[in-house]
Amino acid sequence: MKRKKRDPEKFDPVELFTAIGRDRGYKINADGDIDDFLGRVGRSLKASQTNLILLHGKRVEALFAHAAGALGKCRMIKQEDCGSLFIDGDEVEIPDYRMILKDGTSYLIEVKNFHMKDFKSEFKIPKKSIRKLEAYAGINGLPLRIAAYFSNPGVWVLLPSAAFRETKNHFVIGFADAMARNEMATLGDRTIATLPDLRIEFHGDPDECFVPDDSGQVRFTTRRIKIYCRNQEVADGDGKEIAFYLMRHGNWPEQYAHAMMDEGKVVGVRFGFSPRSPVEDQDLQIIGALSTMVSSAYGEMTVGESSILALDVQDDPDVFSLRIPEGFKDQALPLWQFTLQPNYNIKKSAAN
Repeated sequence: MKRKKRDPEKFDPVELFTAIGRDRGYKINADGDIDDFLGRVGRSLKASQTNLILLHGKRVEALFAHAAGALGKCRMIKQEDCGSLFIDGDEVEIPDYRMILKDGTSYLIEVKNFHMKDFKSEFKIPKKSIRKLEAYAGINGLPLRIAAYFSNPGVWVLLPSAAFRETKNHFVIGFADAMARNEMATLGDRTIATLPDLRIEFHGDPDECFVPDDSGQVRFTTRRIKIYCRNQEVADGDGKEIAFYLMRHGNWPEQYAHAMMDEGKVVGVRFGFSPRSPVEDQDLQIIGALSTMVSSAYGEMTVGESSILALDVQDDPDVFSLRIPEGFKDQALPLWQFTLQPNYNIKKSAAN
């Protein structure tokens, strides 16, 4: 999926000037009004730099479009809450996106970011907000879905309002219930499992390898890259790309990284990845959901060690996707792909 190209530098400033100027009586040919507009926009942008809730929310909103687009089942994703709206009737709230899947199914999507303090924390949305979103969806004749990003585990859930438990003022759901009712599979999300360990090795030419100096440093040039799954080399091109993506963005941590030595020379570097707490008595181990891996890839471009670097990127969703060809089979890299279906009958639980 690719982004439709447009020229925001040409059109968006005029639209923003018009939107702000409606209430302030701006004239497009008045230098003083333009100066006032530029000052207001500058002050607002600077104030936003310290509003972390706003920044995280807008980043996650942009992230969802890339995550959904990278999963492979969307035909179109369009920002819905932009431009003017004239309405005759009840008050409404405009969702973030309009989405059309390749099978023709359409949704309106409201995106939310939720940072859990612990697994007992519950995600809440004001009831009046849900009712206004549903009113807008009803006018458009489309179902509403809430896309919530549980940022601590990096997990996306897609939920109808019926999945939530109603309280006096809120729609509420815990992480376990959200996972049980998760509809992300409709967008193409899958959970991937394979055999640990995954390993990548960078090999040098023996004639170009050296002994480390007294400080432990050594010059090294990579000439070959080898990838292994449970000590079996993955030689197929698709398999190597898949394994490399899983190592970079899956949830198996790097367990070791060390130099490969021969007669005192550094001839290679080896990195190994395996699950922190593997499930006992089984070979395959889950390495993560595709939507979580896409979010990890997106995070590399938008989040630094301690701050947000950008809210959106110029790259298309395709850049972040894991391409697993239809019918992919590789004896060196066995993959299990689980499509998790929602359980709407599970009893809604209240927090302890």
